[in-house]
Amino acid sequence: MNKKISLILSLILLVMWLGGCSGISKAEKKEMVEAATIAGEKYIKQYYNSEFILKDEQFLDPAINSTIYLHGYIKGHEDEPISVAYDYSKKEVRTVIGPDWFIDSRNP
Repeated sequence: MNKKISLILSLILLVMWLGGCSGISKAEKKEMVEAATIAGEKYIKQYYNSEFILKDEQFLDPAINSTIYLHGYIKGHEDEPISVAYDYSKKEVRTVIGPDWFIDSRNP
């Protein structure tokens, strides 16, 4: 399962690196990242009762879809990466990617 996730994330990162994020200004990106970070932190707090710490973010090219990946970790588990996929058109968290123990701890 983790190998599949790693492969998918690697492919997404490759597409982003090759394609860039054309059509979005730096100011727009900054606003989107701020909104995504707030939404991601609230989502992690609500459904996982944890504190998400952002390390960096990555945009998918708008031609592909409207996703920002927030990469970070959960406070107290700095060595285990967590990613939050945020849809900036719908302004909602799509999914959380991380270790099985964390994903399985989700509150309904």
